[in-house]
Amino acid sequence: MSSVTERRSAGEWLQLAIGGAIVAVMFYPTVWMVLSSFKTNRELFRDPFGMPSTWRWSNFAQAWEQGGLGGLYMNSLIVTTVAVSLSVFCATAAAFAFSRLEFPGRRWVYRLLLIGLLLPPPVVAIPLFGLLRDIGLLNTLWALILPGAAWSLSLTVFVMTGYFRSIRPDMEEAALLEGASTWQIFRDISVPLVWPSMLTMAIVNTINIWNELMFALLFITDDEKRTLPVGLIRFFGRYSTDYTMVFSALTITTLPILALYFLLQRHVIAGLSATAMD
Repeated sequence: MSSVTERRSAGEWLQLAIGGAIVAVMFYPTVWMVLSSFKTNRELFRDPFGMPSTWRWSNFAQAWEQGGLGGLYMNSLIVTTVAVSLSVFCATAAAFAFSRLEFPGRRWVYRLLLIGLLLPPPVVAIPLFGLLRDIGLLNTLWALILPGAAWSLSLTVFVMTGYFRSIRPDMEEAALLEGASTWQIFRDISVPLVWPSMLTMAIVNTINIWNELMFALLFITDDEKRTLPVGLIRFFGRYSTDYTMVFSALTITTLPILALYFLLQRHVIAGLSATAMD
């Protein structure tokens, strides 16, 4: 009995060591980026992996001013907030319909929607550019909001549908017998039940849309409407690059999303685990 316990303990320590090594390898580039943002260019090239000799907080203020990060932050915040809200709400409504309602072609529509999981963004970039140009949305924030929301719809519908199917519809059926409408059931009963999964997908979509670069490069030409990933290109010169400013700007851009994820990671894991157990 004791030997089994010892073997289990050894296995647990091995898993912990392997997990810790993986986390260290994956997280080290972020730590290196943050440390590099406090250095000068000379110090960065002389000792790229060492600690900064002086913690130069002024680098962040300089990067904020030089890159015009205030306007870029506002544009990214607007695009991400609106796109994530549209995606999560529409996907939740669609998942409710796919899992709770009966209508002709339900299975085929659901499978057709999931094809979006297989399409890489470059495949639709040129047709989408022409469509946005024809309807007059090119070079507006809507040119990023609508594609961002639509592109995250397939995964969000897939996860939300799995979460709906993992929940027994007893309360919804009872409300239906009491005379509640479909909209009332969805709004007052279903949404509160699937709220953890909605929060999970909101976080996942926020990370993806916040970091989106290709559509932002193609669909926006006005500097005042650019988002943070595109704005970071300003720090790369044609003949020289101020790497200290680059790392400072990257730190300013990345840390808010990392903080959001670490604060809400329990909800993310709980939402995905509940879907996976379906």
